[in-house]
Amino acid sequence: MSFKKTALRGLAIAAAGSLALTACGSDGGSSDGGNVTLKFTWWGGDERASRYEQAIDLFEDQNPGIKVQTSFAAFPDYWTQRSTDATSGELPDVFQMDASRLLEYAGSGLLLGFDDYAGNQLDTSQIDAELLSSGEANGELVAIPTGTNTLTLMYNPDLIEELGLEIPDWDYTWDEYFAFLSEVSAAGADHSPRVYGANDPTMVWWLFMQHLVQQGIEPFSETGELNFTEDDMREFIDSAASLRSPDNQIFPAERVEQLDPLGGFTNGEAVMEFHWDNFIHNYSHDLDSDNVQLMPVPSGADGQKHMFFKPTMQLSMGANTKHPEEAALLVDFLINSPEAGAIIGTDLGVPASAERLDALEIEPGSLNERVIEYQQKARDEGYMTATVPFQPEGFGAVETEYVEVLAKEFDFRQIDTDAFVQRWFSEAGNHLVR
Repeated sequence: MSFKKTALRGLAIAAAGSLALTACGSDGGSSDGGNVTLKFTWWGGDERASRYEQAIDLFEDQNPGIKVQTSFAAFPDYWTQRSTDATSGELPDVFQMDASRLLEYAGSGLLLGFDDYAGNQLDTSQIDAELLSSGEANGELVAIPTGTNTLTLMYNPDLIEELGLEIPDWDYTWDEYFAFLSEVSAAGADHSPRVYGANDPTMVWWLFMQHLVQQGIEPFSETGELNFTEDDMREFIDSAASLRSPDNQIFPAERVEQLDPLGGFTNGEAVMEFHWDNFIHNYSHDLDSDNVQLMPVPSGADGQKHMFFKPTMQLSMGANTKHPEEAALLVDFLINSPEAGAIIGTDLGVPASAERLDALEIEPGSLNERVIEYQQKARDEGYMTATVPFQPEGFGAVETEYVEVLAKEFDFRQIDTDAFVQRWFSEAGNHLVR
């Protein structure tokens, strides 16, 4: 069904209310008609790049005195590049920020605040106050949220039907999810190419965060202390042990390496994968199919989902920018412009700006409609009852340690659960600021 604009606006405001997130260029000329060059970068795939490039072309048409140099990278490489930029004092004028890195960059004085530009070059009045506050650090607004998203299990209904299986109902449990992965692995054994259920779900950092929330645990305190134990992490990882032996029933690490930069799901060799809901655009593009569907995470032990909304990609300005007014204009355009919104859609989440959300035309059956309807249905079903976990300074580093270092070794069976947990906790002690 198609949602009315008032319903869409209500969704964005309701999502903001569920966030409850506390967050403690080149010298190209003048800003009054001269030629100014801004550098803008983001993480994502080709689909997002295409949308951003179209939006930037439109921005340049409307602001003939400003040129924008663009670049993008995959998420891990993106932050390696930003670290290099920060060291050399050459952060882009505008770049995508993530809440997991916000306190790290803000605490190091690497971000320029928006307070002097709000109400002038940048209109923040269209963003719910609580959602907007997710971009604050040390009492200053240093990042503007583009929208909201939530975790989802994306699945390929065509491939599932081809295997003669049926997807579980939305009220499924973790045990039922693991059982379904086993069913897929058995049914897909003789398929060409062989089909698996999914990658190892316990190697997904944000699923671990979701698991802790389902256990009634707030993962981190606002001062960076851990509220979970080694046993909590060990229990989560071992919950999928039955899928790893004696017959591997999850997508093999060797095949992941062969397919890179695609994955099992986007190559049509796995039927599902967990991610944030707005990534459906990139997954659909890579899979070359519009029939990618969304369902919520499995229920916890109490039968509840305890899901949460999260601010999606934020936009920040590098403290070193020589053109803050023009940079703020670019942020305003990407956040508020209905024309930019028509191009970007929900690729950056359900839009944070009420103006842009109201202007968004939702075509029946489109991916935009799918994301919005998924979030609305999750709310209607009472799944969105938790708040996004607090992300202290160092959160991004411990996330990277989990998914980029230890998970790869674990997937190749180079380390066991005990070694994984011991090493992660050791590294967490080095990264988390207390």
